[in-house]
Amino acid sequence: MKRFLPVLLLVPLLLAACGDDGSGADADSGVRGVVLLGPQCPVVQEASPCPDEPMPGVEVRALRDGSVVGRDRTDAVGRFEIALAPGTYVLQAIVGTDGPPPTAKPVNAIVLEGSFTDVTVPVDSGIR
Repeated sequence: MKRFLPVLLLVPLLLAACGDDGSGADADSGVRGVVLLGPQCPVVQEASPCPDEPMPGVEVRALRDGSVVGRDRTDAVGRFEIALAPGTYVLQAIVGTDGPPPTAKPVNAIVLEGSFTDVTVPVDSGIR
């Protein structure tokens, strides 16, 4: 019996790992989008546009009822994708502390069954 004790202890852990955590990781729904940093110029003029720039390497978290249920890191052009079950989520780009810019505000997203919701997560550069 002592030889089987470690195996018996591992079985519940393995079964829990196989269970559905509600994240929708195997789902055909979720969010996809881009994290953009802006403004890039102190004064934007029509003749001299100054578009926001994508932010590579930023962690984006999907929260549901205050808990992180999914995450991804932006690619070289600031894009991310998180598979999620249908529902309402808050997306948050993690760009640092609550100190000086850049700062990101949470973005609400509604995920529908069988589709991905497109989202732009803005990050304030602090340029004025």
